[in-house]
Amino acid sequence: MARGDWRIKLLSLFVVFVISMGFYANIADIEQHLGTDNILQIEKGGSTDETQDILVNMSFENGGENLSWNAVDLSLEVDGKEFPCMIGGMSSIERSNGTVQSKLNADGKTFTVNVDVNDEETQYLDLFSMSDAGNGPASISFTRTDFFLGENVTGIAIEEGFAGVEYQDSFVFDESSEQRLEWYEYDLVGHQIIPDSEVYIIMDRGVLFKVQFLSYYNSESEARHITILAAPLQNASIPALVDSSMIQITPCSILEDGDGIWGSSETISLQENNISICSGSCSIEVRALFEKVRIPGDWMISLAE
Repeated sequence: MARGDWRIKLLSLFVVFVISMGFYANIADIEQHLGTDNILQIEKGGSTDETQDILVNMSFENGGENLSWNAVDLSLEVDGKEFPCMIGGMSSIERSNGTVQSKLNADGKTFTVNVDVNDEETQYLDLFSMSDAGNGPASISFTRTDFFLGENVTGIAIEEGFAGVEYQDSFVFDESSEQRLEWYEYDLVGHQIIPDSEVYIIMDRGVLFKVQFLSYYNSESEARHITILAAPLQNASIPALVDSSMIQITPCSILEDGDGIWGSSETISLQENNISICSGSCSIEVRALFEKVRIPGDWMISLAE
């Protein structure tokens, strides 16, 4: 009888092990919907004492996909100092109050915003400043998995890719603060939250924004770390894009063809923007992210006079 009990316990442990492996594999599968399978290739440029050197040329191996600039984050690191690379000539100063972090993406218009909702208290996001709303009006409130539009804020969910979303007069704003946003599906097998692909167009204080929920987990697969893409529409001017305490002239410019995407066969260049990032010899680490996930491939390059 004792031997039978031992076998039952061993079988139980095996079943638990199999279920656990399936659970963690499911987490990995869910996280894989972010990022890209593109393989990065970099070629060195030149380095002089001037302040407009093209330092790096970048492309993808054959067979890649087009990447929208609104979800790309590019920077160069030299001697432990990071230099953001942007298309529009301006970059943001990364802001954090502990629960809300935001950073301007390479297109110079779109922010990646992270909201930590582990606290029992409701978190409030202001889309105008792309930061915690504090005591002011909130665009969206977050409590674990329950998200609501702010007071007097309306919205509509549309089935379209984030990059192509534009406002249309025919839109009927049927979302309000009175109902919870239906922004995810629940995977019963892996017990995981998977954001929907819809993009929300939100009207707040007369300004239109587009918002997409990307993930409920951080890079360590920890839950309650919300990642969203957010950008104003119709070339609206918001404090996050014009406040001198929030933005700065970017030290590194992205030279590309201007069509809104980093094409799968397109070569881009990273150029100093009137600042000497590398003078003479230096080692450069290229930091290239898509949807907050590092693009695999080449990362390091050395330049010499």
